[in-house]
Amino acid sequence: MAKPAPATAGPAKASPAKASPAKASPARPAAGAATRKPAGRVVPPRPLVSVAEPVPLPRSVRTAVWLMYAGAALAALDLIATLATIGSARGELHRANPHWTAAQLTTGVHSFILSIVVSWAITIGVWLIMARTNQAGRAWARNVATVLSALSTLSFILYLHEPGSLVGKLLLVPMWLVGVAAATLLWRRESTAYIRAGVL
Repeated sequence: MAKPAPATAGPAKASPAKASPAKASPARPAAGAATRKPAGRVVPPRPLVSVAEPVPLPRSVRTAVWLMYAGAALAALDLIATLATIGSARGELHRANPHWTAAQLTTGVHSFILSIVVSWAITIGVWLIMARTNQAGRAWARNVATVLSALSTLSFILYLHEPGSLVGKLLLVPMWLVGVAAATLLWRRESTAYIRAGVL
């Protein structure tokens, strides 16, 4: 009778599995490290629209501007002359208003001086503004200068028939001529071309 094969004690040993070789992972850049590109040459952008050359100031406009500055100087001289002869204003007010008291005459003289200073200061300012704006080639400035010249002609004619100092009237003659000459020069052909060139 055959003997059974002896049983092996304990569990059977499994043959060790062969380890597969590990794949090398690609190296990653460190955190926060940015890839730097070589700095290229900066090319400035080209202007899309060509810049127009400034239009030269014509002689007619230049002369008109200088005449306006002369008008401002004449207005300042007229103010000084009026203030220098202000002493006669009290006597004229007294002859025109004989019933006024001394206090009323003093108040009237002060009001007259204030009105003279304010009106001539405004006149000087208008002369200077007209000179600067017409030099810049503003079309509206030429129109305003023309209207002011017409108004000054009318007021000059009316002032000649009113009582006043002879010095003040004599100073108004060159001021009136300066305004008319400046307005006439602004309407010359070269002046019109200069103003139209500056209009966008």
